[in-house]
Amino acid sequence: MKNNFKIVVLIAFAFSLTGRAQQQSLYTNYLLNDYAYNPAVVGAKPYLQANMYYRDQWVGFEGAPKTYLMSLYGPLKKVKNVALGGMVISDKTGLITTNTGYLTFAYHLKVTKKTKLGFGLSGGMKQYTVRLYDVKAYDKGDEYLQGSSTYNANVFDANAGLYFYSERFFLGLSSMNMLNNKIDRSHPEGKLVSHFYATIGYNIKLSKDFAFQPSILCKYNNRDLFGKYRVSLPAQLEYTGKFSYKNMVWIGGNYRTDDAVSFMMGVTVIKKLNIAYAYDYSLSTIKRYNQGGHEICLQYNFIKKKVVNKDEEDFKAKDNSIKQSLKNKKPGTEQKPAEGNPGNKQENKTPDTNSEPKKQD
Repeated sequence: MKNNFKIVVLIAFAFSLTGRAQQQSLYTNYLLNDYAYNPAVVGAKPYLQANMYYRDQWVGFEGAPKTYLMSLYGPLKKVKNVALGGMVISDKTGLITTNTGYLTFAYHLKVTKKTKLGFGLSGGMKQYTVRLYDVKAYDKGDEYLQGSSTYNANVFDANAGLYFYSERFFLGLSSMNMLNNKIDRSHPEGKLVSHFYATIGYNIKLSKDFAFQPSILCKYNNRDLFGKYRVSLPAQLEYTGKFSYKNMVWIGGNYRTDDAVSFMMGVTVIKKLNIAYAYDYSLSTIKRYNQGGHEICLQYNFIKKKVVNKDEEDFKAKDNSIKQSLKNKKPGTEQKPAEGNPGNKQENKTPDTNSEPKKQD
């Protein structure tokens, strides 16, 4: 019984890791959490960014996935074009808990006057834990389930990506779990599966205050999941549209093919703090067993006010005042001083009493 249970657990473990949502976490607000899908976005903004993220998927379904994420990333001040980042993720699905930590290096270069290209590489560790003590087994006397036994496995992981962007446009390509490392060498069936992502989006200015951002995310898994067993996992598309007002308030929707539709909303506080929420409604057959999914995302941008030297500020104020005075003067309105009178005053023409009167004929 003990050996049979081990085999069942390991097979279930291996199969669960090959699912589309289990090895890589799912994010509806991927536009606000794009570092999780592409390491090349690290440093795309000229300031430090911090993210806190929580997702509760399939509410009401026992053992449904729950995701917690924290990240910090941004450009280096002293090294031009270089950026660093770090991210920690905890995923809980059923009996399996996955804890992941990444460190990221990114480099950005200018392609044209308005566009840049970023390269990103992440390396880290994944730790898988199966909580055997939570198993509800038919045989209560199985020794393998006694006490606080767990199954643990650690594996090195790496991700890479490209990010081409401007103020209005972005295009990203990335590969996650790209090394396909085995999770446990003693059980070669279970291994990491390569995930590929492509994103594209554009910011459309509708008016002075309103803007619209359509975007598409494409996901694809390597179909050769483990050895001789092949599972068909076609590409999945996500279509997202967001309307924003003065870059402060936004609402939007998302459609994930063969999975869910989502509603999203967010607000920006003093250009530094972004607060976002998303609700997913399942479209697949599992919708009968859950009440949808919830996401909450907090993002803080460390934007510093530009400090201007006081002397420089005074100089600019005086310079602008002089320019304005010259601009207001119209040509030809200057008065010329009278000849022999530099003061430009009228000469007092009082008659001279000492002068001789003219003789009359």
